[in-house]
Amino acid sequence: MEQDILTENQRAVIREVAAAPELRGFYLSGGTALAAYYLKHRLSDDLDFFSAENPDPIFLRAFAETVKSSVGATAVRFQRLYERNQFFFMLPGDELKVEFTRYPFSQLEKLSEHDGIKIDSLRDIAANKLAALLDRFDPKDFVDLYFLLQKFDLTHIRTDTEKKFGALIDPLFLGGELAKARRIAALPKMILPLAIAELQKFYADLAQTLTPSIFSD
Repeated sequence: MEQDILTENQRAVIREVAAAPELRGFYLSGGTALAAYYLKHRLSDDLDFFSAENPDPIFLRAFAETVKSSVGATAVRFQRLYERNQFFFMLPGDELKVEFTRYPFSQLEKLSEHDGIKIDSLRDIAANKLAALLDRFDPKDFVDLYFLLQKFDLTHIRTDTEKKFGALIDPLFLGGELAKARRIAALPKMILPLAIAELQKFYADLAQTLTPSIFSD
């Protein structure tokens, strides 16, 4: 039997988003969208909703109170970080983060719809994941990209990332960032089997394949 990636609380949030006309412009992206609707490879704690438009902060605060009641949270904490509106719902022994972010980048492919909400395309998530990996160090990005690279090759994802974000990716820089997989000390909660040593070797080998590009780009 296939394991359900989404928790009951995550499903409750998705139902509330689906029921709110004011949130029709948002779509689910990030690691949870990737795991729940495409790859089924790991568990993911956060819900990341993106929109090309600025969300209404007053509505979001009111919506957070609705979600708080729906999931039985004891409290909700709000944090705004640049274009990111983050809500942290305090649950018994747990915390659920839900984020509504303005994301003004064009889609590479059309959104799909599941469970009453819009879902980012696999191709767009792949481009976003590479962009995230180049911007920060988070083992989840390496894990997600590892499984995405079973479906797309790195050249394809790199080209899509450059197209979506309007910036060229230097192969030397890319290789250096991929090689940082050697620093990974722990993995997220996995559904599909993956060992740290396997992941590190994969990225070390992949980084080495970029050497010819350094002299041709």
